[in-house]
Amino acid sequence: MDMNVIVSRLMRVLRFDASVYREIAADGTAMPQAGIVVTLAALVAALGQFTTWGIVGVIVIAVVSIIGFFIYAAVATFVAKTFFKGQTDFNEMGRTLGYAYVWYALGVLALIPGVGGLLAWLGSIVAAVAGFIALRESAEFDNMKALVTVIIAAVVAGLITAIVQVPALLMLGLSTAK
Repeated sequence: MDMNVIVSRLMRVLRFDASVYREIAADGTAMPQAGIVVTLAALVAALGQFTTWGIVGVIVIAVVSIIGFFIYAAVATFVAKTFFKGQTDFNEMGRTLGYAYVWYALGVLALIPGVGGLLAWLGSIVAAVAGFIALRESAEFDNMKALVTVIIAAVVAGLITAIVQVPALLMLGLSTAK
């Protein structure tokens, strides 16, 4: 695994270079790279919740975020292919969305007193924009099909992820209760 390739691609993702997603989509070997990006971004973002949930909470939140990512990628692939004849599969969608996920690392900004929550929320908006571009390029869609796919996938994946997340956070709350 060439770290220079990963870093170069991440720099292009951070510049909103749409061509990087076509490159990632075509690179069948990029799934482990995307997995590393998702895992590290989820951990860094979860650190933003450290003062609220502690280290156990950070780990639980990171794991739930990673699960949520895979659920979203699967739902987005299904919606893109089934309803809009998108030219993608789960691996391709996962690779492109995985790289776009780097923006979620801005969740760590929640640690900044006062404005951190707002900054982390703005980071999630930027991440959604990057995810939109990644999905559009992966499925080879126009903007409208990509937007509808993103909305449907976000709602469905959000509901599915909540089914996983709520019990996990409740158990965490019970385990940290004093």
